[in-house]
Amino acid sequence: MIVGAAAAAAAGITIGVTLATRSDVSRPRSKPPPFVVDPTAPPRVASDVRDALRAWPAGTARRLRIIAARYPHNALVRLELGLALAFAGQNADARRAWRDAERAQPDSPSAVHAADLRHPNTPPGLPPFLPSFVRAGTAVQADLLRGAAYQQALRPLSAEREFALSARAAPNDPGALTAAAVGLYSKEDPAAAFSRLGPLARRFPHAQTVRFHLGLLLIYFGDVPHARHELALARAEGSRTLLGRRADTLLRAGQKR
Repeated sequence: MIVGAAAAAAAGITIGVTLATRSDVSRPRSKPPPFVVDPTAPPRVASDVRDALRAWPAGTARRLRIIAARYPHNALVRLELGLALAFAGQNADARRAWRDAERAQPDSPSAVHAADLRHPNTPPGLPPFLPSFVRAGTAVQADLLRGAAYQQALRPLSAEREFALSARAAPNDPGALTAAAVGLYSKEDPAAAFSRLGPLARRFPHAQTVRFHLGLLLIYFGDVPHARHELALARAEGSRTLLGRRADTLLRAGQKR
């Protein structure tokens, strides 16, 4: 992952589930799977899931399947079902449950965590858009900050909508266009974001935000050499700016590994 952890720290994103299960999910466990807090889940659903986990290992998966049938559009239940199945060594069924979580409620933390578990060799979460400013001075910048807040809350579709609004309102603003591209990134289809960012790098060759975010997406994609190149270009456009300092942080983190 090289500098993936540093990227998450720079973004200020808190990952809501520890993915240590990646390396040994195939072994049955005496302890139940962890309950993953998801603010988008109704309290009743969260309570039912907790009750099912307390029954571990007897009947937990069966109870979670019943709850999933009762709440067909809830991702938390399917995330936890996948964890229960993985802890029991049923990895193929677990992956199907996590895919169902992503489809049932894609604009939720549980869906993001499910994607992490289905793609264990990538940094957790999604690459964030980092504004080059702290306070909004325009309506477009307000949209960008709202989108960034949605990303921090692990609400990718809501973030994508805010970023798209900003890009439509400012079609010649490299920051707004970059945010709209970053918002399209998914672990299932990273090309959707790269197909937007690549042309932006040619259109705005000296836009620090384009170079920085292209480097960040390349980290998540796993192409570290090209990521370092883009981050170095971003830093060269201004090492003391907000994005320049973050580019430098990522480059230094990569040197220490």
